Amino acid sequence: MKECVFCSNIVSGREAFIFYRNQRIIGFMDKFPVEEGHCLIIPVKHYENIFSIEKDVYLEIQDLARYLSRALMEVFNADGINIGQNNGECARQVVMHYHLHVIPRHCGNEIRWDRVRMSQDQLADQARRIKDALKRIMDH
Repeated sequence: MKECVFCSNIVSGREAFIFYRNQRIIGFMDKFPVEEGHCLIIPVKHYENIFSIEKDVYLEIQDLARYLSRALMEVFNADGINIGQNNGECARQVVMHYHLHVIPRHCGNEIRWDRVRMSQDQLADQARRIKDALKRIMDH
């Protein structure tokens, strides 16, 4: 297996704008988003895809996605949320570490699926705003 960029960079915290972390899962900003606020949720432990992830970790990721969706609606004044997950190269899985995309959407703004360049400052600001909203939402 070639080195996993999520294990070496995100789990280690080296190259990530993390807004949520516990012992089992991490929420962070997509470095190459398709929309402002595009986030990923991954397990800390390496699982290649949906076929290998443990059920309890999968369910914990889904639960965070519910809270995160509310936070993204608030922070980005979104009209909706896309949640997606790819499994295998032919399904366009690029990083072979299970990950869930959570993307805020605005009516009339069609996703072209081209990646948007965001500055480090923009990603850091988005992560901070999401972290604050997520904490508020999860505490209630």
